[in-house]
Amino acid sequence: MKIAARLNLYIPASSLKRVRFLKPYPYGAPILWLIFSLATSLSQAQTLRGTVRDADNGEAIIGATIGLRFSKAGAEPLSLATNPGGEFIFEKIRPGYYSVEITAQSFENQFIAEINVTAGKEQVLEIALRRSASQLAEVTISATRPGRRQPLPLGEIPLTKDQTLRFPATFFDPSRLAMAYPGVANTDDQANGLSIRGNSPASVRWRLEGVDIVNPNHLSNAGTFSDRPAAASGGILMFSAQLLDNSSLLTGAFPAGYGDAMGGIMDMNLRRGNNRQHEFTAQAGLIGLDLAAEGPIGKKGKNSYLVNYRYSTVGLLGQLGVSFGDEQINFQDLSFNLNFEGKKGGHWTLFGLGGLSENIFRHKTDSAEIKAYKDYFDIDFESKTGVLGVSNWKAFGKNSWLKTVVAHSVQTNKRNSRTAVFPKRGSTDDICEVKTSTSITYSQLLEQKYRLLGGIRGTFQIYQAFAVIDNLATEPLDHDYTLIQPWVQLNWQSRNQKNTTVLGVHSMLLDVLSAVHQRAFALEPRFSFSRKLAEKHRISFAAGMYSQIPPDWLLRYETELLRSQKIEAGYSWNFAPFWQFKTSVYRQWINNAPYFINERFSLLNDSEFNMQNDFSSYSTGLGFNTGIEWSVERSLTNGWFLLANASFFDSKFSKKSSRSKNEWLPTRWDIGHISNVTFGKEWQREKSPGKERSIGLNARVVWAGGVREAEIDRSASELANTTILDERIGYSRQYPDFFRIDLRVYWRKNLGNRRNSTFALDIQNLSGQQNFAYHYYDPYTRQIENKYQLGTIPNFSWRLEF
Repeated sequence: MKIAARLNLYIPASSLKRVRFLKPYPYGAPILWLIFSLATSLSQAQTLRGTVRDADNGEAIIGATIGLRFSKAGAEPLSLATNPGGEFIFEKIRPGYYSVEITAQSFENQFIAEINVTAGKEQVLEIALRRSASQLAEVTISATRPGRRQPLPLGEIPLTKDQTLRFPATFFDPSRLAMAYPGVANTDDQANGLSIRGNSPASVRWRLEGVDIVNPNHLSNAGTFSDRPAAASGGILMFSAQLLDNSSLLTGAFPAGYGDAMGGIMDMNLRRGNNRQHEFTAQAGLIGLDLAAEGPIGKKGKNSYLVNYRYSTVGLLGQLGVSFGDEQINFQDLSFNLNFEGKKGGHWTLFGLGGLSENIFRHKTDSAEIKAYKDYFDIDFESKTGVLGVSNWKAFGKNSWLKTVVAHSVQTNKRNSRTAVFPKRGSTDDICEVKTSTSITYSQLLEQKYRLLGGIRGTFQIYQAFAVIDNLATEPLDHDYTLIQPWVQLNWQSRNQKNTTVLGVHSMLLDVLSAVHQRAFALEPRFSFSRKLAEKHRISFAAGMYSQIPPDWLLRYETELLRSQKIEAGYSWNFAPFWQFKTSVYRQWINNAPYFINERFSLLNDSEFNMQNDFSSYSTGLGFNTGIEWSVERSLTNGWFLLANASFFDSKFSKKSSRSKNEWLPTRWDIGHISNVTFGKEWQREKSPGKERSIGLNARVVWAGGVREAEIDRSASELANTTILDERIGYSRQYPDFFRIDLRVYWRKNLGNRRNSTFALDIQNLSGQQNFAYHYYDPYTRQIENKYQLGTIPNFSWRLEF
């Protein structure tokens, strides 16, 4: 059967001088390619360009339509088609925010709601289109229709570089950006710890380029109750948001390719550097100095580099009167991403990061300044982290591809506390974690309706830890484990593209070599279904089983895998262009949750390194999380954006292993509700041709339930000279609600087509709200004292791109 295709493109006459149409016919391909190459080699910034490829084999898509729409009302849409190399370029366009819609015959449409084009920086898009399950005899495409948001899997939160730079008080950290979305709670202002839908922050896993890595955060002891390292958080992420590509936080019933996590997964990817011209970014602020460079490697324009270095200047905030507990804080990091095109197709990536961080506290020399037990001590904390990895993507035939990633990551944390006044009260922690991870993923398009995905993930980890508490050494930890995670997944889409079903199975095989040789196995089925009810309405459902390895410091004992089951249902409504309403309800059951120390301590309430207790005797308990959340989001268009959401949930645990007879107690993370409103407005004007000025005002208001706390055993604390909690009645005490206003004000100048600069002021906790953190027993005052979260934190910054 002969298929006739008609491609209707609308280009306003006033825009013909700004847009070049690349005719997708083979007869003039060499001439068109020469013109395209010459033009791109001479182009400057204020350019948006990219490549459109087939997601199943990486081949260029010829004749794909790229519709570009400026964010202001009344702006004329622009349109062009990709050339024989699948490339497109918009030149000499006005700086500002745009939306892009990509359409091609026999492929699913793709819509990108927010793209920021600035002077001095090319915007380069790498777009992969999936083949459509439907076969149409005639395709009519128009670039004048406003696009709508693409449907996302339940519980997936997209995190973009632009949002991280635009949202207030993120400090350019994507995990802090995630806190503006439903179901995600920050456990303490000082750190980026994420409690997702009532789970512990320790139930979050970090991935970089598709493989598991060690905790990639500076100052992993920031905001922790014991001042010891946390399992999956820290003061700030170890690489700048300037390297961030399309990334996401998975919070719900995630698909079969993800495992070893019960709470969520931070799935981060690094963007490619510009392969056509060298570009630079310099940023200076009260938090740190940031320098980035990117550009082509070699003369062929196929390979690229991207590198970023950052050095902290947090000490400047201390001089302005901002208190970090009288601690001196320092950090620095270097990260890079190198991309190379393969000789026979495909591409290679070499990526890495290294970070150093420390905080130092010195005892008070004037006795009149001593207000707490801590003031007698010198406390040093030092952390070193390194990650190095390589990846390869290669197509096989027209319908399949294989991606392989290998990464090696190392982290050491050392903490030393000493005093001459109480010589027997010294303590030391020395922790080393070494992880080698690999991921192999294979994709095969079976028919237009079916896609088969499968792979295997492997992790080999060495964990060594040594602790001295009150000058008494604990039993050192020295073990390693191997974790193998095979998985397979089948995707089906109906021909009318209304129904999508995903069936998958994930498995875990754990082998631990320690004082006790352990083996564990888990088989975890996964399922999701989505149906498009009408043009603007969609319902979704997902369910699955999930397991997680206990904390590394607990693997010396014979413990089982933590296990859970999740179920979730959702509804989304694109009720207007650039607007979307979403709501979902969920339930999570947790099994095999260890309960220790005469029923005083549950692992579900823990998030940090713990070697000061004996966990050799334990029983298993239960837990559950259930809730409902909704959100309304408007993409940045016509100069403003909005994100509003609310979450209501219960988080409970029990020391009983039977669901029929148990007493459900509130967990440490059972704060009850979270509400966020984030909004922003940008005013833009052209002072003279080529010189744009923008003033922006963005704000976030968060209102959440107060932190929960277990009772402090006063008698036991006095005997031990430290805080002893009693969880036998759960975290029954809840303190006043958390409230915070964050603000970002910025002024951006686009100077010609070669550079732009941005002056910004971020203020965390604008109103100076005194939010409660926790209570603790102080041996000096012999009282139970209050600890509060951070007050007002200002960050003035200047950013230059050229």
